[in-house]
Amino acid sequence: MNLLRGILFAVLAGAVFGAACGCAGKSGAEADAAGYSARSLYPAGYRSIAVSIFDNRTFVTGIERDITDALIKEIQTRTPYAVTRSESAETELSGAIVAVEKTRLNRARGSGLVREVLLSVTVDFQWRDLRTGKVIVERKEFSASDESMPSRPFGERPEIAEYGLAQTLARQIVAEMRDQW
Repeated sequence: MNLLRGILFAVLAGAVFGAACGCAGKSGAEADAAGYSARSLYPAGYRSIAVSIFDNRTFVTGIERDITDALIKEIQTRTPYAVTRSESAETELSGAIVAVEKTRLNRARGSGLVREVLLSVTVDFQWRDLRTGKVIVERKEFSASDESMPSRPFGERPEIAEYGLAQTLARQIVAEMRDQW
């Protein structure tokens, strides 16, 4: 009798736990249709990616290195792909920086110094399969922005603001690499 009670309790607890997780009765295509999936967020069939240094068509020098470095680190951290040289890669991510803009958001009343700046970058990028030449993802006029505080008390240097902007752009580009649902 105690054994039967234990088995019944285990089955009931499993059903309750499964229902609480939102997976009870859903498997395979049903779970995918309901919005639940254990699939990777990124397209399957690729194992490696080469990241080219972005062409810089602006007068802001050095930002192309920050963006490329941020992209490599973001891809290594968030995706299942190994970053390799283009000779051994299956795919390649390349792009061009087409605009970098600084917009004054506000000034200090007494001194007139700029207190807050919005730094924006616009890029065109393409992720393609090197084996077939097929474009996996392509975006034109893709923008990212980040705020900066160049005046006191913060005194953020322009290089730090550009670095933060590169990080923001890299996160957004890698998010665009996700597979379509």
